[in-house]
Amino acid sequence: MDPKIRNVIVVVIVVVLVAAGLGLYLTRNTGTSTATCNTPLKSTNPLRIDQAEIPGHLDPDTTFSTPGWAAVQQVYQGLVNYNGSSSTQFSGVLASNWTISPDGMHWNFTLRHGATFSNGDPYNAYVQWFSFYRSLLMNQGPQFILSQNFWYPGLWYYGNSTQIANEQTNLSAFLNTTNFFTPSASEIAVMDATNQSFQVLNPYLIELNLGFGYLDSVPFTVPYAYLLASISAPNSYAVDPAVVQTNGGVVPGAENAYLDSNTMGTGPYVLSNWNPIGGGGYTLTPTTHYWAASAALAEPWNNNIQPANTTIDVVFQTSDSVTINDLKTGVAASASFAYTGPSTVDQITGNPCIKVDFLPTIYGATSGSWWVFMNQSVFPFNNLSVREAIVHAIDYQAIINTAFGGYGSQWVGPVPPSYPYYNPQNLNPYQYNLTLAQQEIANSPCANSACVNQVITYEYQTPGKDWSDAASIIQTDLKAIGITINPVGIDLSTLLSEQNLNANGACVSSTNLNSGPFYMGQEFYTSDYISPDDWTQNDAISYGSANMCMSGYANSTMDNLVIEAASTSNSTLLTKYYSEMTSMMYNNYTNAWLIVPTSVAVSSVYLNGVIQNPMASAEPFAFYFNTQWAS
Repeated sequence: MDPKIRNVIVVVIVVVLVAAGLGLYLTRNTGTSTATCNTPLKSTNPLRIDQAEIPGHLDPDTTFSTPGWAAVQQVYQGLVNYNGSSSTQFSGVLASNWTISPDGMHWNFTLRHGATFSNGDPYNAYVQWFSFYRSLLMNQGPQFILSQNFWYPGLWYYGNSTQIANEQTNLSAFLNTTNFFTPSASEIAVMDATNQSFQVLNPYLIELNLGFGYLDSVPFTVPYAYLLASISAPNSYAVDPAVVQTNGGVVPGAENAYLDSNTMGTGPYVLSNWNPIGGGGYTLTPTTHYWAASAALAEPWNNNIQPANTTIDVVFQTSDSVTINDLKTGVAASASFAYTGPSTVDQITGNPCIKVDFLPTIYGATSGSWWVFMNQSVFPFNNLSVREAIVHAIDYQAIINTAFGGYGSQWVGPVPPSYPYYNPQNLNPYQYNLTLAQQEIANSPCANSACVNQVITYEYQTPGKDWSDAASIIQTDLKAIGITINPVGIDLSTLLSEQNLNANGACVSSTNLNSGPFYMGQEFYTSDYISPDDWTQNDAISYGSANMCMSGYANSTMDNLVIEAASTSNSTLLTKYYSEMTSMMYNNYTNAWLIVPTSVAVSSVYLNGVIQNPMASAEPFAFYFNTQWAS
């Protein structure tokens, strides 16, 4: 995403399962079941959540995975967040309201009075200024989300490198020595200065000035349409300056070891008992003196600021079979899996204590839209006819029906379904057509079975029987056109490493590490926030992490289109740009756009207050646990 290389949030489709509840006797439709539920929850306060994946970090400026975001969003808060289940509307959190200049370049956020961190330290515009610039200076995985539009004080992303290096030194010193609760007049003058990304206008008013980031090939020209979505990400959340300064400070380009395992936020929970190993977990306890108690009464519709109802115990459960048993026996009130497919859903469908909801397409799209990449920088994928033959040799419907039990749909990339500017021309998804595939192979260097003895290692994701089944179907399909693949299952962390460069500057995927090289395989993306450019800057632009080392697609026209589309709000131009991008990749057969699996939310009949949102990180598809309680 960043013009450098970004590490994607890659957490596979999260199918959330929530267990049977209290000793009340309720009846609810769950698939075909109409039986009575009589299995009690073992505990209603705390509520236990079994979770397969372990966050790597608890620092909101470092963590870049779904389980990490799920944890920090309970503790930290930002200016705004998604309003209820909407993916396009936002409500204030630490900001009470905001205004936008006519040109869309200046956003003024009025902050709430009386907001504090859970230790009592005050929140104000100076603290928010500190938090924004800390995120930029640390330059960790999610930093690109801010640097699209913002950069260091008075500087432009593409500006003088010496000035940028000097400012990193000066800014870090300022962040590490200033009292941001009661700054001096000279310190206020620094934060009050014009011509910078974040300008403090008074202690409760901060202005965000666009035009300093990497989207601006010409400075100060890009009104970004998805700003509210981008600053809803955790790396825009408020961090306590005093805690940072006391525990390692801000070091440019470096993580903070203390905040990676200790938290201090303004949110409704405090986090304790952090133990990042299998069988470990953490506890979320409602904050005793939560600043938003009064504001929540005045805004009962605003789930983002409501006080927490119950304590939450998150347990890192590494065994799916144990998790399923916990759900069925009421040990766990809810659960999430690293990956789960139809076989897991089938085990709980029909349970009288569990409600199963198959969610709209956008939930699956944000969780993960999948494709088969072919690295067109190497033989035989450097031949257009070979790539066209492959996309028509794959039986997509068989994969959906057999491997996914019918829970999924095809799509056309690079923007996923239900997103703005998805497939503007309504191009048909690639169709299984063996006759056409064989014709294309006959017009390629692989004609007459010339490539049949070249065994191509094909990576696919584990765990999940559905993806191994899909790989087997693709293996059989490609054999019919003389292409031989050897499916190799890899886990999520291995896929991440495959997308990166090694010490010699080579793509890990092109080496023999992890049973590679992998010039073909299964790839996907999980949204950071809902916008079409969040995807095209990953799977279409030449230096995107899901492209550079995977598909190997490099086209300067495409690169320009991606940035131009991210840099305009003109709907006519956007339709034109995304039409061109979609057509270019479609007719280049860059990827075999495969499947958007159906996301499923499963909840106990006794669990109340679950607010679903397609961009949510907690279970089941919820931003927060604060509104949840067991009846």
